[in-house]
Amino acid sequence: MITIDSTQIADGKFEIKGVVAYPEVYYLTIPATKSSVPFFVEPAEIIVNIKTKDINKTKITGSKTQAEYDSYLDKIDEFNLRIKENYTIYNTAMEIGDTEKMDYYDSLINVLDEQRGQFSKKYVLENPASFISPYIVYRNSYTYELEDLEKALNAFDTSLVHSAYSGFLNTYLATLKRTAVGQPYIPFTMQDSAGVDISVSDHIGQKYLLLDFWASWCAPCREENPNLVRLYNKYNAKGFDIFGVSFDSNRDRWLKAIADDSLTWTHVSDLAGWQNTAGVLYGIRSIPSNALLDTNGVIIAKNLRGEELRAKLEELFPEPIAKGKARK
Repeated sequence: MITIDSTQIADGKFEIKGVVAYPEVYYLTIPATKSSVPFFVEPAEIIVNIKTKDINKTKITGSKTQAEYDSYLDKIDEFNLRIKENYTIYNTAMEIGDTEKMDYYDSLINVLDEQRGQFSKKYVLENPASFISPYIVYRNSYTYELEDLEKALNAFDTSLVHSAYSGFLNTYLATLKRTAVGQPYIPFTMQDSAGVDISVSDHIGQKYLLLDFWASWCAPCREENPNLVRLYNKYNAKGFDIFGVSFDSNRDRWLKAIADDSLTWTHVSDLAGWQNTAGVLYGIRSIPSNALLDTNGVIIAKNLRGEELRAKLEELFPEPIAKGKARK
């Protein structure tokens, strides 16, 4: 965040004047609330009515672009409400141990989540000249595969070229291309759990290597760890290894998670959170994420978890066919 301007509040009112060339998202911060209000600023008189006790109820008028974004959010909130309702039923089922009901509502939640994502992607493609489109893609970029992101960017009107979010997305697209399946790995060096500099390059060449991006605070990551432990124990001697890259910022919590989950492979972290050096290099926008490298350091698969990872390793390390004797 870069401070653009500031002003004093007098009698519950304030005023900020300035010049912007095109609509862009800015954040208005009220120090007393320790919160920020994001909204689209454009060449117009914009009124921001802030409820300091519930900043989420802030009302913004005068910005046509913000009004368009609010309309989009209303549609997204319809999905969010249905997801929340199903989560409530799911949690109730979990409390009583009704696994059948849990599985049913978990599948419903996944369907609604997918529908929400598809709605956003469709909205962007149907509104290629809207200034909210780059922002929508930016906010949801972690859900975009390379092909979808390239399709959205190619659809953008030339009037959006100056958007800061368009610039970020083009950089992100270039990163996804550099780390796509078939591309060579990107080398990096980071400290391991003992504080020793470790280069991922030193782990290339002997075994298939899974670059696993995770964090101690990431619940889905921790849920996947038992599966990784099973697969590591089964296939390590056959030529499979894991290289853990943590998005933690707290060293003690990182080390505790490694011990608690019995993760015996190499682990590194720069304790920079989402600014993790390797995460930036590989375009990681959500975790858990991973990339599977062959013995030449070429990326052969990405984001395999659970059954998909097991099946891939079974393909790479097939069990020998048992020989028997024919009898009459």
